[in-house]
Amino acid sequence: PIATALEIEGKTTVDGFEITKDMVTWKKTTKKVHEIKFTPSVIEPSFGMGRILYSLLEHSFYQRDADEQRCVMRFKPAVAPQKCAVLPISSGDEVNAVVDEIAAELMDSDLATRVDKSTASLGRRYSRADEVGVPFAVTVDFDTLTDGSVTLRERDSTIQIRLPKADVTRVVFDFVHNRLTWEEAVKKYPTVSVKED
Repeated sequence: PIATALEIEGKTTVDGFEITKDMVTWKKTTKKVHEIKFTPSVIEPSFGMGRILYSLLEHSFYQRDADEQRCVMRFKPAVAPQKCAVLPISSGDEVNAVVDEIAAELMDSDLATRVDKSTASLGRRYSRADEVGVPFAVTVDFDTLTDGSVTLRERDSTIQIRLPKADVTRVVFDFVHNRLTWEEAVKKYPTVSVKED
């Protein structure tokens, strides 16, 4: 339209400026194009879910100072795939019934739970839970059958507290949802000193 107006009238107006025929020249040529380069206007970084998960795993992994064979995934309770492990101290029917009861209560509260009733030592079962990043472990022992209390072990400090069986679900739920810290729980409940082998 501009070229046509200049050819016919000898002048035209573009954005408020008057352009005359002698100001502009046109020339038609043929050009052979071998390659067309295109610079995109959108930057598309490669930042997929795999990289985020790998960095989470890399950041969470460590080995205990006492033993290089004891690997631990230090997931925060909110992102840990399994929130709590429930372990019996023996394979007796009475103890296993309490383990199943506690595990069912935890799962009813939408807390993913790992139950390990294998015959391995308790320390080995703690290590198995640590390797997959389970932040807490409940141990049902012989005292549970008499006084209704269990031990709750925190993965990173390996400190254990003794609390009533009825409090386990609420306490673990509060840990997972950042309503309670381990330090507050240690002040509230008595600690238990146990050597893990």
